[in-house]
Amino acid sequence: MPTSTPYVIVPEEVNKVLKKILVCSAWPYASNVPHLGNLISSLLSGDVFARYYKLRGHEVLYVSGSDTHGTHIEYEAFKQAISPKELSTRIHNEILKILEGFEIDMFYTTTESPTHYRFIRDIYLKMEANSYIFSREEERAFCRNCQKFLADRFIQGTCPHCGSPKAYGNQCDDCGTLLEPEDLLEPRCRICGQSRIVFKRTRNWYLDLPKLESELKAFVTSRAFSGNVQKFTENLLAEGLQPRAVTRDLVWGIPAPFAGADGKVLYVWAENALGYVSATIEYFEKQGDPDGWKDFWFSDDVFQIYTQGKDNIPFHTIFFPAQLLASQEGYHLPDQISATEYLNWIGGEQFSKTRGIGIYCDDALQLLPGLYWRFYLLYARPEKKDVDFSWEELGTTVNGVLIDNISNLVNRVIALANRLYDGQVEADPEGRVLEQVQKTKDQVEREIEGGALAPALRRIAELAVFGNHYFQEE
Repeated sequence: MPTSTPYVIVPEEVNKVLKKILVCSAWPYASNVPHLGNLISSLLSGDVFARYYKLRGHEVLYVSGSDTHGTHIEYEAFKQAISPKELSTRIHNEILKILEGFEIDMFYTTTESPTHYRFIRDIYLKMEANSYIFSREEERAFCRNCQKFLADRFIQGTCPHCGSPKAYGNQCDDCGTLLEPEDLLEPRCRICGQSRIVFKRTRNWYLDLPKLESELKAFVTSRAFSGNVQKFTENLLAEGLQPRAVTRDLVWGIPAPFAGADGKVLYVWAENALGYVSATIEYFEKQGDPDGWKDFWFSDDVFQIYTQGKDNIPFHTIFFPAQLLASQEGYHLPDQISATEYLNWIGGEQFSKTRGIGIYCDDALQLLPGLYWRFYLLYARPEKKDVDFSWEELGTTVNGVLIDNISNLVNRVIALANRLYDGQVEADPEGRVLEQVQKTKDQVEREIEGGALAPALRRIAELAVFGNHYFQEE
């Protein structure tokens, strides 16, 4: 089949020409339940996009799932003295309850799905057959104390780019730079906390990103990426792409399918984004339509939307499209990526359940109904810069905006309609009311279709203010 070719559809044209919408949200790590920042960046934002396009009459599929592999899970399971399987299964079930509590409607699966395992093996063998996978011997970080290779989240040190002391072996979460364990300055093992690290020879398999660089540049140019997505991606391409390792010397994960790779597993980011495809396959298999998934992945009559935090941007604009291109199967590539900045805890601290910092989604539902959290998180969605959680802003947003403004207007309209018109209002609205409603509708559509949710909700709140003033005047 031909290689994927960029197909250009700008967001404002979606409702004119396309029928199908695929919404994909970043997969939460099944090492812990999501915190509020995780929720707004991915799962909740995706739910809003899915609801919007359904209201516009499109056929919409919304997929994601629990990311059950990688050092995140293996490390947390080690601390709890349980198996990664036991931990990830428990967290996956807790996330399902959280989705219900926040009224998020989607097809939610797991990277432990047999469909996912099968698809990952097949697509990597295609990449290898197309000469986009190669192997080489190299020296990798190894803890002499633990007698263990230190991949990804098993090793931490200082970022060579921004100087953050909290960078991991695969990425610096503060500046977003993709890293290898060997890049870290003053590295230390997160398992034992020591710095008795040497470099030991091993063989790893790589995705040849330089060979795909021209196609990736053409893809990025064809998409109307903006804001932080455009900035991160342009910086990566300007630096020049390097081969990216897709295997790890770990116990937990999907076994690498390559000849000679016994004992290796696939890097978590080398298989989890591909879960968007396998989740779509699994959904249609469960519907009794095993070929239905192809309409969402091999057609120009589809618009794909991805929601995530800013730290996931390079994986969705470079690494994931590169995997699809390397398969040479003609996959539809991502159209729109709506990536938030960070929602941090009070004072800019990062959420940490072990240190008792922040609110995690299970605890949030014990404090307030999911509806209130949905409204606050969407109203405060960090789209231009990092935002700190605020109890005061939570109270003002829920009580002042949702209840006293929007809900008050809805109650007034319903009460008036029941009292004067027996619940049936057939008269056309007054000219200035209709004008304001139409103006708001246009603004909301433009914001959402451009990937922005907080401004859209604020336009709706402004319309409610107009409506309440109108009631007072009339």
